[in-house]
Amino acid sequence: MNRLLRGPDGRHWQERVDRFDKEVKQWVYELTAAVQNPATGRWTADSRGERITVTGIPDRAGYTEISADPLHEPHIARLYHLVAEVTADFKQQTGAPHPRAADLAHALEDVAMRTQQLRRRPRNPPPRRGR
Repeated sequence: MNRLLRGPDGRHWQERVDRFDKEVKQWVYELTAAVQNPATGRWTADSRGERITVTGIPDRAGYTEISADPLHEPHIARLYHLVAEVTADFKQQTGAPHPRAADLAHALEDVAMRTQQLRRRPRNPPPRRGR
């Protein structure tokens, strides 16, 4: 499965292809713009979306891996919906979006990715030898 990334500008991308470019002696990654389904929260590549090329490893260029399904974990989904309600109330009351709405969304993505990483870890790692 291809990774989903949040770029340094806050836009979302799906890593499509990587190859080693012998001329520049670096990895080159092709990224496709990603869109989030508002009903399910899942991220997918936009078939008509912008495509960009990143030279070097995206993680080192300010790209952060995010979960393709951030609302899979019920606690994260609940928190996501609460934050959405609070930011919508703020916008309704003030007529402007909350000034930190993007920061809140990015923080929720980071927490969702962390829970996904924890699920992938083995629960009982093998004992260390030589201690």
